[in-house]
Amino acid sequence: MQNRRQLLFGCDARSLAVFRIGIAVLVFVDVCVRFGAADSFYSSGGFLNADLAQYVSPDGYSLSYLSDSVGFQQSIFLVLAGFAVLLGVGCFTRVATFGCWILLASIHVRNPFFLIGGDTLLRMMLFWSLFIPLGKMWSVDQWRRNTDDSQNGLGAVAGSVVCSVGTACLLMQVSLMYLTAGLSKWNAPWFDGTAMEYIFRLDCYSRPLSAWVLQFPTLVSLLTRSTLVIELLFPLVIFLPFRTAQLRLAMIAVFWAFHIGIDLTMDVGKFTYVSMVAWLPFLPSLFWNRFSWTKCQQNNDETRRAECAGEAPWVKRRIRQAGLVVVPAILFGYVVIWNFAGLFGGPGATWRETKPDLFYRIGDAAMLKQNFQMFCIPPRANTTYLFSGRTMNGEWVDLVRHQPARETRPGAAVPAAREWRTLHWHLISFREDPKVCESLLEYHSRVWNRTAQPDQVVREARLERFVEDIGPGIARGSFVHVRNLAEWKDPNQAEASNDQLQQDFDRLMNQMENGGLFPLGTD
Repeated sequence: MQNRRQLLFGCDARSLAVFRIGIAVLVFVDVCVRFGAADSFYSSGGFLNADLAQYVSPDGYSLSYLSDSVGFQQSIFLVLAGFAVLLGVGCFTRVATFGCWILLASIHVRNPFFLIGGDTLLRMMLFWSLFIPLGKMWSVDQWRRNTDDSQNGLGAVAGSVVCSVGTACLLMQVSLMYLTAGLSKWNAPWFDGTAMEYIFRLDCYSRPLSAWVLQFPTLVSLLTRSTLVIELLFPLVIFLPFRTAQLRLAMIAVFWAFHIGIDLTMDVGKFTYVSMVAWLPFLPSLFWNRFSWTKCQQNNDETRRAECAGEAPWVKRRIRQAGLVVVPAILFGYVVIWNFAGLFGGPGATWRETKPDLFYRIGDAAMLKQNFQMFCIPPRANTTYLFSGRTMNGEWVDLVRHQPARETRPGAAVPAAREWRTLHWHLISFREDPKVCESLLEYHSRVWNRTAQPDQVVREARLERFVEDIGPGIARGSFVHVRNLAEWKDPNQAEASNDQLQQDFDRLMNQMENGGLFPLGTD
């Protein structure tokens, strides 16, 4: 029974070591990407100051709220990068894991408009790692333990399978992600094989290869239906109790190929890479034992080590058991309820509401909330946004793309910069909050005016939404203006105009009083 449980819910310590390194690299790269956006996305000088961020996430807590300055936000990123390095080398692994999780969660709360599904999965991987000894193999912590043990007459620690509630939660979180994603696609477009037809036509996600795939309708239909099979059935295969090691190797290969295929045809940000790293804990001992340099030596001192651990005080052992067994088990049950209730229109749908009930506020506060229902209902239209401003000479310009504003097709559908592309995805997928739209428009207008020539200074601006129908046989490039989401006028320009009017009025009155307006003739 013990061996079967280890087989299904345990992780090889070498797999956890590679997973630890992979997740540390992801966090470090993520910090590098966000560091350049500290001003525009995380400070009072950007479009989302602390007050507006708390309005968007009223139940979230963030260390980034301690200061709204650019320097403080950058220091948060630097500290997180330091924790990522410690995690990668396995030095003070549990502390480094906690530091990565709490700071990453704080950054996610500070600006939820710079998040996609890959960010959620990365945060959850770090969270479940809090309950797992990631530093057991190939780490500085292991080297220190071995050094201490050799001095105390104990042999080196042998690698083994780590089986706990924490490893079970880590593995089942990955399976849960695919199952909920597959169940959310339980609708006609995915059944009849047309869903990918529309997804490949979305400007904000498509890559050049997707246009080539669209030339083969049979292939598109096959990809659509195979996505359902992969997401609904294969996550269950990894927990089958027979030939588990071989099946897991096969499933890892399938899902890696699945995500590489997604990344070749669609731009989904870091989701591909986070998902591939999330499969590393599934690597069985069978895989590592094929390589001589990764083989673990058996050790007879583990029994003695376990006896020494059993000498710890009863209270201390009980607290440790509660922290590593009871807490993750309860929280994973909460996560399961959150995901499945939202699928079927239950209370879980309140993740989109501004005032969810108490049960779901807990998920907001603890950053356990998650949504992996990407492309559940394929959009039938391309959506783009135009930040247009009117300059002093009367010309309308595109404040983001720095080109003349076009009414028929407002430039490219998506900005080139990664942070603004992610924001674009978020606005399309979730909500266009009026306060956020107004702040965005004001920010882009302010940035434009910093470097604009006097005649190019923007005095008024508007945020417009354009939509283009897509699908087989529909002509491209027919964007239609839907509505204005926000309007802005330069308050300084308004004050200047009022001052100018007052001066003109005073000048007029002075002329009337002095006879300058209607001069009297002289004899």
